[in-house]
Amino acid sequence: MKLWDDNPTVVDLLGFASIVDTVATTLEIPYLDPVTIGIAAPWGGGKSTVLRLLHKELNERDGYRVIRLDPWEFDDQFDVRGSVIGEVLQDLLAAYKTQECLPEKIKELLERVSWSRVAVSMARGSLVAQSEDLVKALTPRSKSDPKSLAGFREEFARLLKDLTQLKRLVVLVDDLDRCLPDAVMATLEAIKLFLSVDKVAFVLAADQDMVRESIAASLDATGRGERFAHRYLEKIVQVPLSLPRIGADEAATFITLLLSAHQCPPEDYTLLVGHAQQRRAAGQSPVLADLQSLPWQPDRATLALASRLATGLSADRSGSPRSIKRFLNAFALRTRIAESQGISIDPSVIVKLMLLEDSPGKDFETLVKLQDAQRSELLEHWQAWGKGERDDRPDQVSEASRHWAASEPDLTTAPIGPYLSLAASLVSLTAAASLTQEQVTWVSHLAGKSEPHRRSAQQEVTARPVTEQQAVVGALLERGRREQESEPLVESLLYIAHATADLRRRIADGLWDMRGNLTPGSAMDIADSDSDELRDLTSRLAEATDIEPMVREAARLEREGR
Repeated sequence: MKLWDDNPTVVDLLGFASIVDTVATTLEIPYLDPVTIGIAAPWGGGKSTVLRLLHKELNERDGYRVIRLDPWEFDDQFDVRGSVIGEVLQDLLAAYKTQECLPEKIKELLERVSWSRVAVSMARGSLVAQSEDLVKALTPRSKSDPKSLAGFREEFARLLKDLTQLKRLVVLVDDLDRCLPDAVMATLEAIKLFLSVDKVAFVLAADQDMVRESIAASLDATGRGERFAHRYLEKIVQVPLSLPRIGADEAATFITLLLSAHQCPPEDYTLLVGHAQQRRAAGQSPVLADLQSLPWQPDRATLALASRLATGLSADRSGSPRSIKRFLNAFALRTRIAESQGISIDPSVIVKLMLLEDSPGKDFETLVKLQDAQRSELLEHWQAWGKGERDDRPDQVSEASRHWAASEPDLTTAPIGPYLSLAASLVSLTAAASLTQEQVTWVSHLAGKSEPHRRSAQQEVTARPVTEQQAVVGALLERGRREQESEPLVESLLYIAHATADLRRRIADGLWDMRGNLTPGSAMDIADSDSDELRDLTSRLAEATDIEPMVREAARLEREGR
């Protein structure tokens, strides 16, 4: 079984060379000094890979020093600003320790940072000190005081000017959009207020919407968070770049190269990737054409599978390299599980069913719930409608499924019953494939029976930006439609709804969709909610005729007892 890792790479399979070249060229412009470049893309869009490729490119340039920072991974989340500054200084010390007087100058700058950290710790009550020491630590100091951060910027600029062999210090900041709001603000403050001097360039890779949300959340107490966040980020980032969305053709090329990596010798794979890069650089399309001169080339089955996946995946999934890899991993796992359980089914059939499972709506659930004879009848009608052979759409399926129904292979004669039973028993493909590992853990705890784990996950999730909460809520709702043990999961959804007003309507609609798995206790908890959306849901449950009578009765009693 072959799987694909989820890590950034230094092998360019997606044509990011143009972005890397643009950033590197920007760093050469003399009047952009200092400069901060923003590389924007949604989750899984390739930002970390671009930073890796950029790091490799710049490391080969004379006079460049490249530092990679990941504030999300800092051990000390209490003073992220100090950690950012300290990481930069320590790297300079390691790189230029033989420079005359440099160790002493960096030590002085580190002492300024250390005293600042002491003051922060004392002010927040995390460090106990005698009153005289506390007064000293918190007393404002002049720029010339070696214990003050006020003069840090000037001293840092002077230090870099004296490093004549250093042409550019490039700081690559990754995963900023994963940080909590205060950590995002602290990182940006370190960049703008202390480290942004001549010879320094920052490259920030992040989902800009999530960063803006963090800025707004951090400034909520000022009453100007939403209005200020956009301007604040614009002031930090002078050169914004957005990674292009991956189109269907590029996605098919990417998938073909991923599949090929497990099918041919490494030296042949290197030649294949190089051929694709050359054609892409020359503007030639399709990228994987004229392969006759290569010692190895992907076969028709691989090309067909890649094309099928690229056209079948939803737009948000096919445009994300990480989501594509996760889908391929899910496909490999599903195929292996089916084989281990003696289920004989063509891989192309599994792919088509997985694409239906991956799509929004309930078409896959409709297919799963039917008996074999009913399923066969539906598929015949469904596929005929999809291919234009019938005008009437089956009542049970969505309009959006037409392209899926028309695609190959034909499912009417395929023995899909055993596979559908297997798929229905597994964790939702859509949920698992679209979440980070941290989010998968949260979903597991939020739906689990362990109250301490559930409480901890609830607090962690509601502290994150709303976009992350949306992903977790979506996974919980998909899981809730398939699991009988729903009370812990419903409790977590209600906790998130209480904390995040923007998600209340989605949670209410999702709970209605999973009403068949609700318990009387869950109905009572929903009725106790303080939001209009969930109180309205109670009234709908009290009138529903397709749920357990005890659940309906619990909702009715709660509604009448208000």
